[in-house]
Amino acid sequence: SFSPIGERADRYWSHLGSDALSATAPHPSPMAEVLAYHRDRWAHVSRYDDFLPFLTYHRFDPEEHLDLVLAAGMRTLVHVAKHRDGFCWWDAPGTDRTSVHHGPRRDVLGELASACRRNDITFGASYSLFDWSDPHCPDEWFVDSIVHPQVLDLIERYGAQILLGEGHAGRGSDVWHTTELIEGLHDRAETQGLDLAVDDGWQSADSNISTLRHTPPPGIRTQPWQLRRSLGASPSYNRAERAEHLLATGALFDLLTEVIAKGGNLLIDIGPGVDGSIPELSQRPLREVGAWVADHADIVYASSPFDQWGDAQVRYVLVGDDLVALDLAAGPEVVLAGLTPDRYEVSAVSADDGGALHWEQHRTGVTVSRIDRSPAGLAGVYRIAVRPAAEAIRLFDERETAPLPLQPLLDAALPGEIVQLRDALYEGPVDVPARVTVRGMGWDRTTILGGPEGHHVTAVVLAEHSRLENVSVVGVPAHHAAAVLVTGSHAAISACRVEGHVLVEGDDAIVTSMIGSAVVVAGDRVIIERCALKARHDQPSSDAGFDAGIHLASGSGHRVTRNEVVDHRCAVRADDVNASAITENRLEARWWGVHLVRCDHVEVADNQVQHTMRAFDVDGGNGSVVAGNWVADGDSGALVEFGATDTAVIDNHIERCRIGVLVWDAPTTRLGPNTFVDIHEEEPCVHGPDDDADDADADG
Repeated sequence: SFSPIGERADRYWSHLGSDALSATAPHPSPMAEVLAYHRDRWAHVSRYDDFLPFLTYHRFDPEEHLDLVLAAGMRTLVHVAKHRDGFCWWDAPGTDRTSVHHGPRRDVLGELASACRRNDITFGASYSLFDWSDPHCPDEWFVDSIVHPQVLDLIERYGAQILLGEGHAGRGSDVWHTTELIEGLHDRAETQGLDLAVDDGWQSADSNISTLRHTPPPGIRTQPWQLRRSLGASPSYNRAERAEHLLATGALFDLLTEVIAKGGNLLIDIGPGVDGSIPELSQRPLREVGAWVADHADIVYASSPFDQWGDAQVRYVLVGDDLVALDLAAGPEVVLAGLTPDRYEVSAVSADDGGALHWEQHRTGVTVSRIDRSPAGLAGVYRIAVRPAAEAIRLFDERETAPLPLQPLLDAALPGEIVQLRDALYEGPVDVPARVTVRGMGWDRTTILGGPEGHHVTAVVLAEHSRLENVSVVGVPAHHAAAVLVTGSHAAISACRVEGHVLVEGDDAIVTSMIGSAVVVAGDRVIIERCALKARHDQPSSDAGFDAGIHLASGSGHRVTRNEVVDHRCAVRADDVNASAITENRLEARWWGVHLVRCDHVEVADNQVQHTMRAFDVDGGNGSVVAGNWVADGDSGALVEFGATDTAVIDNHIERCRIGVLVWDAPTTRLGPNTFVDIHEEEPCVHGPDDDADDADADG
């Protein structure tokens, strides 16, 4: 029931550190935060299974669980039958590490399956293929003798109609024999008269549903899909999480309506406490959203996507012949920007609550103004009679223009010349010669395409002293190595928008005022300044958001300043870097704000980091300084760990974090003075593993 805020409590065993577990862990292992927590509270527990007697589940009541499911307006319950720790929540074949033999000594999964049948709720199960507890995993005997019989048992004895696979640890269907397994599951389901759906987590092509994690797709998907995420960062109960770390009612409603508008289903992970009850903090937003669902069942259960899903404020769905618009701001006026007269004819608009309104259609959309009051509740709900607009008379030929060739223009340019591009789409890939500048009309007007459809390659390669300015680079998949590659020294990218990574191999390069997803540096003395970087979520779900926004992969003399980096696993990462500065950035990431790995003499100063597990992590290296930063709403303000020497953490303001500074196996760290506000733990600074640090160093 513990992990750092931002991590998963269900991986406590792995967080403690083990060579066998670390190989399949996507997170740091061991984690200093969990080592410190375990030392202070559970030092007498040496084996993971020694925790089992504490798993009493004495307040577990399947009917109470189903009451929450029904109150939330859900129609499906999927129980975690087995997670990576190998503990089975039913009397599973091939093992006695089950809830029937240990802990609750109850068939928890079976009781929930029966409760689902009584309440007309579809029952499903989630199953981890990988098993940390079995040394035979994942050899052929384990797969055929343990995995397959256990998964088949979920159909045969419990009638599971949804099966979600997870924990494949990067191994394919040839290891897990999932093609044969899925065939067997469908055979047994057909015998029992069950409709069975399996997701794509089984490493099999025979899936019915795609499961995405944490973040919805960028647009509408026509094939069945679901978004699986938890209310907090941890899918299971984490005693460290407070209300502010969980999705509030409004945020959960916003997520639900976005998923529905994009054609998906929302699967929310809820973790009971050790006593088997679901915490009130988790129940409240589900019940409050469920009250809205009960009043708008047709929108949730009987709708289909419109030809556009909406935007940050408005969602669109089709219910029967009507278009339904949801105004999440629930204000007295809303502009439905997608309903322009060149595309749609709107003949009527009405409010679900019967409120009086005035509406008019204009060239930018439809404006709806409430006459009486703002709508009550989570959203303004408007039903719109709409049909496609009559085809306009075309005065000009509007056929799509093919991309213009760009490489011939560059080949003809002389050193020192500027190749001025016009308002157009240009064909890539291109190589920009040395000392040539490519300048567009603006990133919203001039575009370079990564290559012909199906043949995506690096779009732009910059040689020494060349420049790329005021263009947009598109058409490069997120998993591709680079959209823009800087091979020469003293090259520059300025005021561009880049879909994909920028890879800088040349020395003394400059990347400034760029909008994109990531910059990777392999040269020396590179400047990254005033960029806005946001993680892309159109890659496979297992990789979404799991990269670094700025990755200094090597070198020295770098300067990373005044950037905004959000939504990555790590905002700024530096490996084996020295004599560099990371200053005045605004960062928000999943696990790390700034992560220094084996770096020497790096200055990290005057940054703002919020909603990030570890604001600053100095992992090895020598002589780095973390000073003058503002941190809020994470787990730790700073972590200095595993051999880092002569690190200084001074003059930082850290508030609303679980701990202020954690120093683990880094005895020469110098702390203070720092300011700590509303730190969750009793002591803002924690030292280890011997806990013999000088208390004076911890003064804040």
